Amino acid sequence: MRMDMRADSRRVAFALTHCVAAPRDRVWAALSDAGHLTQWWAPAGAQMRAASLSFHLGGRFLYVIERPNEPPRWGRWVYRDIIEPARLVFVGSLLDTKGGVTRHPRVPHWPRYVHHTLELADAPVGTELRLCSRPVHASDAEIRAFEDGHDRLRRDVLDAWVRLDAYLAGEIEIQTEKESHHAS
Repeated sequence: MRMDMRADSRRVAFALTHCVAAPRDRVWAALSDAGHLTQWWAPAGAQMRAASLSFHLGGRFLYVIERPNEPPRWGRWVYRDIIEPARLVFVGSLLDTKGGVTRHPRVPHWPRYVHHTLELADAPVGTELRLCSRPVHASDAEIRAFEDGHDRLRRDVLDAWVRLDAYLAGEIEIQTEKESHHAS
């Protein structure tokens, strides 16, 4: 049986807008290529490695985030809609070491599936990013955890977008996959 991964419109959404000082085609490339994503998406103090990226409708981005003194955290995005270079829709989940969807290690009631819609629009100073995220098939406890986590989610996404700005401006030194293994 296939699970319907559309966001539940009855649930409270998380929304955030940010302007990146780069043209839309460069921002799109930074979102659609694993080599670019791993340079700026990881949280501060962490390394991100891409296990695989199949950037097409129904494709997946599998990644691992590694931090000192913590077990690796695996994640997956499943692409639900791609309209180049204007819209990216995906469902994000955390994975266990066998590839099964699992709970967040620090927020036990975090939704297992979160539906994200990211729209890109030309802006006078670059590209406007508009993100809307909602839990999918979430229990009341998961909805509360998602709502309670909006401030942290806002901070984490804004931090990532600031790193995206720096990356696109050439201020972040690009690490190769081999170098990131040696750094950890």
